[in-house]
Amino acid sequence: MIEKAKTPLNATALSKKYKCDVNRLIRSWKKGKTDFEIASSLGIDMLTILQVRREITCICEKERQRMPREYLSLTPKQKNPR
Repeated sequence: MIEKAKTPLNATALSKKYKCDVNRLIRSWKKGKTDFEIASSLGIDMLTILQVRREITCICEKERQRMPREYLSLTPKQKNPR
């Protein structure tokens, strides 16, 4: 069984906050659709799409900034387990 990678993104909470299917938005972005195409196909306001994109970007950026600090605090054995 393939395990999904853990992400700091809580799509369920974002879906409730913005009243739209965030997982569907993300899948559309991964397929290469523009925001305008997504807005017209899903019936979501452009402002909502931009807000969701900005919040997802902010969450991922915070996680990327936090990761090196955690990696540097690990011992050499924890960094390269054999």
